[in-house]
Amino acid sequence: MTIRLPLLFNKQHVLPSGRIPIRIAPGLQMTSLKEALKSPDGFGVCMYEERENDNRFYVIGTRVTVEDFYTNDDGSLGITVYGHECFEISSFEKNSDGVFFGECEALPQWPNAQLSENQQPLADKLQQLFDKFPDLNNMHHHKEFDNLSWLCLRWLELLPVPTKEKQALINTASCSATCDYLMSLMLTPH
Repeated sequence: MTIRLPLLFNKQHVLPSGRIPIRIAPGLQMTSLKEALKSPDGFGVCMYEERENDNRFYVIGTRVTVEDFYTNDDGSLGITVYGHECFEISSFEKNSDGVFFGECEALPQWPNAQLSENQQPLADKLQQLFDKFPDLNNMHHHKEFDNLSWLCLRWLELLPVPTKEKQALINTASCSATCDYLMSLMLTPH
C-alpha cells in the first residue's frame, strides 16, 4: 500500500522499534515538523549525506511518530521519535512552504530471529554500550537481546556504516546479511 508522508531528513537513522532524539532547527525543519504533526500516519525520517556541492537524499526511510518534545541546551527544540516500519519512496514533491512529501511503499519487516551462541557478541557488546551510555539505554524501553533482528537494527542505528551500505542492508528480507556484516566487523582485529 502506498502512503503519502511528510518527510524530515536526518544524518542519523531510526529503524523499526528504535528511538532517537532529533534536533529541530528553526526554519524549514520546524515548518516540516509542523506539517508532519498534522499527518495521522506520522511522518518519514530519511537519511541524507552532505556532499561538497549538494546533498544526497536516500529513498529508504522509516515512518515514525513523536513520543516526546523537549528543549535542548542551546534553546532549540528536540523530539524523540519511535520507528514503526521502513519504506521506499517512489516519488518526492515539495510544497509551497518547502516541505517535502513522499509517496512511500512499506518494506517488509524483518522477522524475529533467535540469537545463536556465535552471535552472542552482538548482544553482549550492545549491553556494554547501554551500560556505558545511560541516555542510550533509556531510549529503549523494551529491549530484545535474544532477538537477532532487533539487535541488528540497533547496531545499524548506532554504527557509522556508510549510508549507501546501510540502505542496502535495510532493504533485505531478513537480518541475515546485516548479521554477517556486523559479525565480520566485530571479529576483525582493530
